[in-house]
Parts: sequence; C-alpha cells; structure tokens
Amino acid sequence: LKSKRNIHPLGAPPYRTERASGKMGGAVDPNGENGNNGKFKDVPEEDDEDGGRRGVSCGLSLGCGGGRKVDTTQQFAARLQRMILSCKAMQDDQGLRFRIFDNCTVAEKLEDGGPEMVLQESRCTLFRKLRQVSGLTEEHFYNSMCSNPFSGGKVEVSGKSGSIFLRSHDGEFVLKTIEEHEFEVLNSMLPHMMLYFEQNQDSLLSRFFGAYALTVGGQTLRIICMSNVLKRPAERIYDLKGTTEDRWVDPKKGGVLKDKNFTYTMLFDFDRRKDILQVICDDSDFLDSVGVMDYSLLVGVSPSKGKKKSPREVINGGYGGSSMSCLEGSLRKLDGEVEEVELQLGIIDFLQCWTPKKIAAHWFKKSTIGCFQEIDTEPPAKYRQRFYKYFLTKIEATTGRPIRSISFEGLGER
Repeated sequence: LKSKRNIHPLGAPPYRTERASGKMGGAVDPNGENGNNGKFKDVPEEDDEDGGRRGVSCGLSLGCGGGRKVDTTQQFAARLQRMILSCKAMQDDQGLRFRIFDNCTVAEKLEDGGPEMVLQESRCTLFRKLRQVSGLTEEHFYNSMCSNPFSGGKVEVSGKSGSIFLRSHDGEFVLKTIEEHEFEVLNSMLPHMMLYFEQNQDSLLSRFFGAYALTVGGQTLRIICMSNVLKRPAERIYDLKGTTEDRWVDPKKGGVLKDKNFTYTMLFDFDRRKDILQVICDDSDFLDSVGVMDYSLLVGVSPSKGKKKSPREVINGGYGGSSMSCLEGSLRKLDGEVEEVELQLGIIDFLQCWTPKKIAAHWFKKSTIGCFQEIDTEPPAKYRQRFYKYFLTKIEATTGRPIRSISFEGLGER
C-alpha cells in the first residue's frame, strides 16, 4: 500500500493554536439510549439559589445575575434550532458568494429582560460546499436538524472532555460542544478537508457539516455538527487508538470500551482488507499533514444480519459517505473462535493539534509511564505511524495472501 501524498495539494502546515478553555463535566450512565450501549446520560437537574429545581443548558448559563434560572436543555435546543434557521434565511436572502471567511451572525433577545443571545455560524460557504461534496442537500440537512426537537443534552461516558451531545431527531447528525482551540483548528483545516473529501469519498473521517459559536452574557459555547458514525444500534462500541495508556474500561459499567478491551482481530476478505487499510493509511496521512493527533477509530459491533446491503443506503440515509462505514465481517477471539458481525467504522476526535501543552505532556509521560506504556500524547507523525501499524495487526484477511510489505513514508518496510 502506498500513501497518496497528492491527495491534499494545499499542504497545510501544522497548527500551533492553544487557548485556555474550561471543560464541562457531567455524570455517566451505563444505560444509554439509541442502542449505543450507554454512551450518554441526561445531565441531572441541580438546585438553584432559591432552593428550587433547574435544568441545565449544556454548560451555558443563560442568566446574568439576579438569581435568574438557566434554560433547560429543551429550551436551549429549541432556541438553537430557531437561530440556525435564521442564519439560513439570512444566507438565502444575501445569495451565495464563495468566500472562505464568511460568518453569519444572528441575535435573539431572551425573555424577561435577559441578555441577548448571539449565534455566529462559521464559514457558511465552505460548510455548504462540504455538505454538497458529501451528497447532502440543504433541504435534507435542515429538515433533519430543525424540523423536530433535538434529543440529548448528554455527556459522553468515556471521553475526558466532558463534551455535551445533542442529536437530530432522525439520528443522522450529532451536535457536540468543543473547546475554543478545537474550534479554531476546525476552521483552519476546513478548506483542506473539503479538497480531501472531494478526492476521497470513501474516507472514514467523520464529516463536519456546521460550526456555531453561541454567546450569552459574556459566555461562549462552541458547537459543531457532524455525521453520526453509529447510526444503527451497536451491541458493543470500541474507541481504538493503538495506545495502552489508560485504555481499559470495566465492561460491567456498560460504557464505550477501549484498546485493552479489544481482544479480537477483525477479519475481511483479502480485497476488502486491502481497501480498508488503504483508507486508514490515507486518512492518517492527511491528519498528519494538517498537524493533528489523538484521534481514534470508533468501531460499533452488532450481530450479523446475514444480508448483503449497500452501506450508502442503509447507513448513510441516502447521502454520500464512506462505503467502508458499515461492513459485514468477522471477529476472531484469542481462543480462535470466530463471530460473524456487522461493523460500523469511523475516525473521530481529530481536532487536537500538537501544542506546547501537548509537548510538555509528552515529555513528562515519556519519562514516567512511557517506560512501560504506549502513551497517547505523541507528535502527529509518530501518532500516524503507530495508528496505522496497530490496525495493520488488528485487521487480517480471511482469504488470499497477507499484506507483509507496505511503503509508507516514515514507517518503512515491514
């Protein structure tokens, strides 16, 4: 397999942005919804200053002094949907012009004399183009996003970010809160991502379809809209990085499992295995070229249906996406037993750049736990090498000769 270096002609440099940004915490629950095996849990209500009960507005207080209560998740989501539609209406009125830095801003006054709520949609034209490249029509996107209330207001189980999630009513899109430096990285790499997806329709990278900054009373919440990797219920979910540092989860808790829990080998026929490894090679190479790391492959495992279906029709809801996103395959256990399964695949969480903070963490870990663990904080090139080599051993062929030699810049012959 050869890495296709010409797939991202702009040759984006590594990003060096880092801003302080608080993280939002929350509880976890093994009994989640939508078949995702307990990945999310509702954020609980808390007591307000008057001793009453109040909801939670995804980490953003919509009050400004005076003991004003925050919005519940449902109120927050409804406001967000209204303002997203207002941005769309404004863009439709102004017409389309191709500009890289075209942000759209709308405002809404809260009731009872509260502060103004301001939503800025970032890079409107580029995101519209990215949706078009993915085969997603504007009508389909806004119907899914705004025709019915969001579900969620959930906190992820296994991640360290404390991000809060909302889902479109049909489960096709996920809205996730992110930190400021991740928001800047996404905006910076967006032109390169658009060109990459134009030439690599089968990429396993999760697609981003919108980015929003919501400001109320001096507080800003940054939200991204992305494709849902696990559109169908999964019996087990694994988050795989190819590292060993903090990569085991107690299965009894029912959350998302990690590398040390994944004691299997994925089996496909020879040609399918070669295609999957080529896609992982190209995707990780692209992420290295834009200077990001700490990403992972999300694997959803379900019992095999035993039917040959088109992944684009079954999984992607009619719009474009990777033909590798849902596959019939097998899992081989350590004892040699083979289980026929359906696998949903997608690369997620690729908005972490190699910053001074990451460099400091790398050297600290390298001299301590790095003596006996594979640490997760590695430079983009090293991270890319390890990520690919891990799946080279975890994905095998059921027929044909094994792939024993690859040409991968920086990886060498194996």
